[in-house]
Amino acid sequence: MESRKQPLLGVVLISGSYCVGVATLIVAMFLNHEQVGALIANVHGVPALAGFPILILTCMVGALVAIGLYRMTSWGYWLTLVYACYLLIVPPLLVGKDASLFTNLTWPLTMVIYLVLRRKKYFGTQQRN
Repeated sequence: MESRKQPLLGVVLISGSYCVGVATLIVAMFLNHEQVGALIANVHGVPALAGFPILILTCMVGALVAIGLYRMTSWGYWLTLVYACYLLIVPPLLVGKDASLFTNLTWPLTMVIYLVLRRKKYFGTQQRN
């Protein structure tokens, strides 16, 4: 019988921030989905016309990241790394002149560094009885 891994404090903070982000996007979706969708599309480096679909996709990815990381699953680890690397590479290339580029890079870079340093917690060897 395999015991469930206890999440690290950093993982809980990352998961919690994604939960808050998803909840915020859901509320914003009902208040002003056109403007919020355009902003999220811009942050992800896609045209503003794709705002609402990108808003929905971002909510789904954010929820999966939060769940996968909190449960210490390997798919959550890889999904988070892929998403964070996407945020590090694609939007800066497409939105290069955005004033908030520094803050848009700080969070994904911090996540990537933290997760790479803690990868053994996700993929450490388990002894079998």
